[in-house]
Amino acid sequence: MSSHVSGNPRLTRDDGDWVLVLERILEHPREEVWAALTQAEQIPNWGPFTTDRDLTTTGAVRLAHIDMPEADEKEGYVLEVNAPHLLVFRWGDDILRWELSGDGDKTFLVLRHRFADRQEAPSYAAGWHLCLDGLAGTLAGEKMPSMVGHNAVNYGWRELFARYAELLGIN
Repeated sequence: MSSHVSGNPRLTRDDGDWVLVLERILEHPREEVWAALTQAEQIPNWGPFTTDRDLTTTGAVRLAHIDMPEADEKEGYVLEVNAPHLLVFRWGDDILRWELSGDGDKTFLVLRHRFADRQEAPSYAAGWHLCLDGLAGTLAGEKMPSMVGHNAVNYGWRELFARYAELLGIN
């Protein structure tokens, strides 16, 4: 897995919350990326949680951490869906906004993760970095290992955490 950080990670302040912005170019059509982001059976192949339903319509959803039994299931809520361009949902107190653009065989993905505690930014960035690596591999047809939860440290999470802390200016 890649410990190289690219895509101009940013951390901004908005209405009292912090917003982590990660970007990734995926070598797959937007419709395939959309399916991986929204279909309940595909999300655990790359993401940090399972869902009790597809994320294709607004409304309540249950999200459970993968490989983190000490973490409770969290109530989620799909706030906005505009297939195959925009998915916005609440995961606990955080808001995840997935924006997809591009034509043909490439998709430009922008993830905006809104949260309260600035100190969490490097942890979130490292975790999402691994998830996005998993997403790219899954879309390429690779059998990806679980790189989330406790397994993340086996795939460079500590190095990514340190690099993102440096890039985002968090000590």
